[in-house]
This record gives sequence, structure tokens and C-alpha cells, in this order.
Amino acid sequence: MKIQLTSVGLVVLFLSILGHSGIIFAAERKTPTAPEDILKLKNPVPLTPEVLQEATTIYKDKCIKCHGANGNGKGSGTKGMDVKPRDYTDKRVMENIPDGQLFWITLNGSDPDTTEMEGYKKKLTEEQVWKLVHYIRSFAP
Repeated sequence: MKIQLTSVGLVVLFLSILGHSGIIFAAERKTPTAPEDILKLKNPVPLTPEVLQEATTIYKDKCIKCHGANGNGKGSGTKGMDVKPRDYTDKRVMENIPDGQLFWITLNGSDPDTTEMEGYKKKLTEEQVWKLVHYIRSFAP
């Protein structure tokens, strides 16, 4: 079998080799992970139209600037950010993030050296954050 590499193929091969050698081309997402007991939590708030309506209001007030109106992480507040906000529309990614992680990171935020995610522990109740988790999940059903 003969393998023929195009110029695009060579660039992809080169970049993958460099990426595996530890050279980083763009800022990587280094979101802190919730403690194990929090990761295991399931959303205790029942999903209802009223819950989604309230969560929509919270999202518009607290999240839309960075995560965008459709949850793709391309809001107006992302200009100049080294690490862009999470794209909630990426179903493959979202399937691998437990409810507990979304809950925890929304409450606690990230270290400013890793991402610019602000924590909302002092601004939202735990129930509001769980409602927001439902809304976030609605971007990648």
C-alpha cells in the first residue's frame, strides 16, 4: 500500500507530532475538576418549563456575555481571552461532563491563571445553579 501525503496532510502530521511532544500552539482548557463526591451528583431539580424559563433569565444575566446566546462560547465578552469559554453546543464534549462538574464550576469558577470563569457562589443559590445546569444541557440535547 502506497501512502501519498498532500501538503495539508504533511502539516497535520507535523502539528500532531509537535503537539505530542509537548509544544502547545494555543491555550489549552485546564478547567479544575470538582471533588469526586460532587462529580457524582445528579441534578436534583426537576426539569420543567418553569425551571428552564428561570434558567434562561439567569443565563442571560450571568453567562451570555461569554458563552454566547446559543451557548457556543463566542459571546461578545470573549475578545482577548486566551482560553475561550466552553462550547455548550458540542454534544460530544457535553456528554462527558457530569452534572456535578457543571454545578461545581459554576459555583466556584476557575483559577484566573487557567480560564476567566468567574464563580457565582455569592451571586446565585445552589438551586439556581442546578436550574442553570438544565439550561446549559439544552444547548446540546
